Amino acid sequence: MNGETIKLKDSAGNPFDAYVSKPKGGRGPVVVVGLDVHGLRPLYEQMADEWAERGYLVIVPDIYWDVERGADHTYLDNFKMTTGIKVTKSAMEAGRAMPECNGKVLTTGYCMGGNTALVSVTRLGADAAASYYGTLMHDYLDEFKTIKDPILLHMPEHDWTYTEEQRDWIIAEAKKNPAITLHLYPEPHGFATGRRKPNGAGDLSDARTFELFERFK
Repeated sequence: MNGETIKLKDSAGNPFDAYVSKPKGGRGPVVVVGLDVHGLRPLYEQMADEWAERGYLVIVPDIYWDVERGADHTYLDNFKMTTGIKVTKSAMEAGRAMPECNGKVLTTGYCMGGNTALVSVTRLGADAAASYYGTLMHDYLDEFKTIKDPILLHMPEHDWTYTEEQRDWIIAEAKKNPAITLHLYPEPHGFATGRRKPNGAGDLSDARTFELFERFK
C-alpha cells in the first residue's frame, strides 16, 4: 500500500476512518470514493493507490462507521444515507484543503456508494461524478433534474436492487438532463468491484470514468 488510513471528522465532530492515497509529484483532483455494502477492504486501498498513480488524490471514507454488519455480513440493511452524505461532504472538504489537490473535487462510488456519488453532485458541489450501479437509484429520481455538473451512471441492464420498470424510469429521467450520461452493461450488479471479466464491463466503465475525470487535471 502506498496510502495510509487517517482520521477525519464529520460536521458534528464524529471521527471516522478514511484511506488516503496521494499523487506522486504535482497536484491533481481529489476523488472521494463511496464504498459498496461490503465496506472498506484491500480492494479499495488498491484502487486508491492505482488512481493515485494516475495523478489523483484519492480518499476512501468509511461511510459505515456508525453501524454494524447485518446477518448477511454486509451493511445493506443498516446503512444510513444521512451518515453517507455527511461523511462524503467532510471527505470532499478535507481533500480540497490538502496541498496535493488542484482545487477540483470529483467523486465515484459503487452500490450504496453509487448513491453518495450521485448526491455529491446534486447537493454537495462536486465538479463531476461517476456512479456505479447505485442501489435503489430509482429512489433519487427527483434529484436528477437538479444536476448541472457532469455525471456518469454506470448501470447493469438487469439489477436485483430495482425492477426492470424502475430501471426504465431511471433511463427516462437521465435522458432529460444533458449533464447525465448513462451507460448500460450486460453484466450484473457489482461488475466493477466483483470478479471482473478481462476487457469486460468493469474495464470499459473505468475507461469512461477516466475519460471524464482527466478533464479536471
